[in-house]
This record gives sequence, structure tokens and C-alpha cells, in this order.
Amino acid sequence: MSASSRELSSRLQQWIFRNHVEPAGNLTLDRRRVFILPTRAGLLFGLVAVLVWFMSLNFNLQLGFFLSFLVMSIALVAMYEAHRNLVHLAISELRCAAVHAGEVANFDFVLDNPDVNARYAIHLAFILPRRRRPGSGHGLEGATQGVWIDVAASSTVRVSIGLPTRRRGQRDCPRLRISTRFPFGLWEAWAYASPRMRTIVYPSPEQNAPPLPQDGEGEQFGLNGTTAGTDDFAGVRPYRPGDPLRSVAWRLAARSDELCVKVFESTAGEETTLDFTSLPASMSVEERLARLTRWVLVADAAGLRYGLILPHTRLATASGPEQRQRCLEALALYPAP
Repeated sequence: MSASSRELSSRLQQWIFRNHVEPAGNLTLDRRRVFILPTRAGLLFGLVAVLVWFMSLNFNLQLGFFLSFLVMSIALVAMYEAHRNLVHLAISELRCAAVHAGEVANFDFVLDNPDVNARYAIHLAFILPRRRRPGSGHGLEGATQGVWIDVAASSTVRVSIGLPTRRRGQRDCPRLRISTRFPFGLWEAWAYASPRMRTIVYPSPEQNAPPLPQDGEGEQFGLNGTTAGTDDFAGVRPYRPGDPLRSVAWRLAARSDELCVKVFESTAGEETTLDFTSLPASMSVEERLARLTRWVLVADAAGLRYGLILPHTRLATASGPEQRQRCLEALALYPAP
């Protein structure tokens, strides 16, 4: 589809649905919220039916009349089934876990089918605004790849829709499009939902970051949180996203299908402070946030007690998952330069 036809389609949809605003949050698709139009295959199918009817009218072919009316009946039944495949379907929100920039944020939903009839070939995708091209006065919207699911009769299905992330910060769930072309692909029925979910996108951690800053006694922690020269190996634990590759037990990974990270006893009771202003002035704001993000992940993986100092924000020294979450959220929501 060319850019001009996409823009024409976008303007047509805006004109048709200018007075249609779906409620935010959980939504049940009643009949007035489900729209339906013929697909390209449906238009071609209808054109063939009209041509058969017209030729039968000219040559008075009884079998031709029967064939054209049969084809039209199939199209009408397909229209009814496509519309029924969405009506009364309920969409409920669940959650979305926080991710780092560059990763995929998975928004979880639950689809509830209260009817005794199963729903087939349901497509769910996010609607994202496309970039405006030079000379174009209107922005276009495009659907993501989305997922296809079937919902059995009187049952619920949990579905997760991925959304790639590029920048840190707070990310609202985009508009959701629910559509189907069941049963014959002649008609497309669709509806919209406006979820109220949101997630936090943490900064992407810096690759090959330097060791953690020195503690109060002047000792410097390595990438795995150990003190230089006192690496007492204590065992391994499962790999978590953000752990430095240098601390992975590669020999153990070669003999199994799971990644494990080396753990050292020398980290017990150690503390460090991660200060935004202590980083080199030549680094940009985003580079500083990326380095602090890596240090937070390293300190948490090593079991250190650590604090975070940002301009106008100071987080007290602590450890554990809650401390990691507080620090990463503070870094993610730091004002953009």
C-alpha cells in the first residue's frame, strides 16, 4: 500500500470514528464497538458475484442466478460470523514488568469468552503512530505485528503482547486493536481498546563499565562486586539479566543448559555510594545514567549495600530487590536534558 493510500485510509477512519471513543481500562466489546468492512479478497469475491449475476441476467441462465445468489449468501453468512467472533469478548488488563531500554516490554491481558461458541483467529496488536514524512500534513498510524489466539467456549486466555522500547522513562500502554477475518477472510471485523497500564523503562546498562567506585577504605570493587585481591569463591547462583558476562561460570555453562554466576564471600558487609556528580564531566547525562545503571545491577548481584546520589535526589544506603528497584526507577525517571 502506497503512502497516499495509507493516508487516505487514515483520514477515512478518522472521519468514520470521530465520535467513537472507547473507555479506558477493561472493556467488553458490545455490538456498537465492533466495526466491519470487506477485505480485498471480499471485494474481489463480491465483484465476481455481481459479474456472474449480470451475465446470468443478460443470457437468462438459471444456474447462473443460483450460483450468484449462493455466493452472495456465503458472503453474508461470513459477515455475520466475523462480527459475532468479536462481540461480547471481554479484555482485562494484568501487568507489565519493567525492562531496560532496548528490550521488549510484555503487556499481559486476559481475554474472556462468556459464550458457548469458541472464538477463532483473534488478532491483537498495538496501534503506534508512524513518523511523519516531509510534506505530509497528517501522521499515520500502523499496527505492530501482534499475536494470534483462539479462545475456547466459556473460557479465558492470557495473552502477552510485546512492545519494543528505545528510550528510558515511563511508557504507557498503546492503543490496542482487536481484529478477526474468520471464517473466510472476506470481511475484517475490528475494535479498539485503550488500556491504562504503564511500565517503567530503565536505562540501558553500559557495556564494559569500569569497576564500582571505591568504598570508605579505599578498596575498589570489581565488576562482580568483589574486593581486589580477596576473591574467595563461595559458589554459583542462576544468571539474572544485567549480570556482567565476566562473572558467568562458563565452564559450568558448557556442561549444562543454564547460565550461572560466580558468587564471592568477600562482598559481605561492604558498602559503596554511586554518585552522579562524581562521574567525568565529559560524559553526557545518558552515558552517566547508563554507567550508574550498570553499577546498580553489579552491586545488587554482589549483595553489596549501596546508595545513589542524583541531583536533587538521594537514596539511602540499602540492599536487596527493593533498593535495586528504587535506584533503577530514579535513574529511569531522571529528567531528560
